[in-house]
Amino acid sequence: MVDWLPIDEPQPSQCYLSRAKLDGVVSWFDPDEPAYEPLPVIELDAEWVLVDGHTRAFVASLAGADELRVVHDTDDHPRELYGRCVAWCREAGITEVAELHGRLVSEAAYERLWVDRCTRAARALEGG
Repeated sequence: MVDWLPIDEPQPSQCYLSRAKLDGVVSWFDPDEPAYEPLPVIELDAEWVLVDGHTRAFVASLAGADELRVVHDTDDHPRELYGRCVAWCREAGITEVAELHGRLVSEAAYERLWVDRCTRAARALEGG
């Protein structure tokens, strides 16, 4: 079910934004009539956590949106891994979408700083 959340409510689960992804979203995002697929959120420890769409959420924030269009994602997400990602975000001072400001990096840096970190954490949780 599609719903709306205040833009400062969902907790990000990502500490960085890719410049390439940002460029892509900015190229089609219409701040006057934002039309984007609902952003998937899961409930984790009694709060909504953004599991994808961080760049779209950030661009909506830049455009002055008060709310985000979201959908409760019922897929079987690795909750322990998302819990770690949320903890990393909080350690970095990121508790809402707008706090991703200043976290824009190149594609190579994004892979190194974020994707590789998440991959290592996933392997550790799997016992590998």
